[in-house]
Parts: sequence; C-alpha cells; structure tokens
Amino acid sequence: MKKLFVGFLMVMCLVMTGCGEDKTKTVISTDEFNNICTDNGFKVKDNSSTYKKYDYITDSKLATLDSIEIEMIQYTDSESAEKVVEGHIDSFNLLKSSGAAEKETNGDNYHKYFLVSNNRYMVTIRVEDTVIFCKTLLTNKDKVDEIFEKLGY
Repeated sequence: MKKLFVGFLMVMCLVMTGCGEDKTKTVISTDEFNNICTDNGFKVKDNSSTYKKYDYITDSKLATLDSIEIEMIQYTDSESAEKVVEGHIDSFNLLKSSGAAEKETNGDNYHKYFLVSNNRYMVTIRVEDTVIFCKTLLTNKDKVDEIFEKLGY
C-alpha cells in the first residue's frame, strides 16, 4: 500500500510540474500573428508606434475582435521579454481575489501564466523574444485559448 501511495505521489508531482508537456515552443513572427488572427476574424493593426520610445521593442501588433484584444510584441532579446511577463504577472495579481484560478508553466524557451479572477481572464506567454498577452472578460476565454493554440503559444 505504501508503494502505491508513493507511486501516486510521483505521478501527481510529474503532472503538477508539467512533465510530459512540450519543453520548447516555436516562435512566430508578428506577420504570422497577423495572418493567423486575420484568418480567424480579428482585425490586426500595427501597434509599434505605441512603443517607439523603447529601443528594446522591435515590433508590435494588436488583434481585436469584439471586446477581445490580443497583443504580440517582439523584443530585442528574451531577457527583456521575460521581464515584461514578470510585470504582467505582477499587474494581474493586483486583480487577484480569493478563489482565483491560476497556472504557470515554464519550458526551455517559454513561460506561460494565466489567471482567472473577478470574471476576468488574463494570460501572458513568452516564447523566446516574443510576448503575447490578453486581459479580457471570462466569457472570451475559449476564443482566446483557441487563438493562442492556433498561434502555437
């Protein structure tokens, strides 16, 4: 019985740490983001002018559909992108209430975090030197997840 319990704990630890999930993801360009989002009914605009004073940002696109806004930003390096993801997590957590659901996953070249709280769905994903993020109503979660999956993020 003790061996069975230990085996169960090991399996649970593997599941909780994300073992079995992809450890790397393929980075896409902002042009690919544009094409995939457009093909799925989003309107995409170049959002680079918003960040022109930041020399570590090379490109940005903003995809909108109804009340959903998904932004992709290309950075000069993965360290800058990771710092931005950490900032997103901090800002998301300001909206965190009791009973919130959250998950964080890390791989060799990516970091994903999502939070469901106060009827909001917030997600940020870094793959290498790109970040895609969205903060929207919980009713939009399935559509956002569908797009993120199509993007490979």
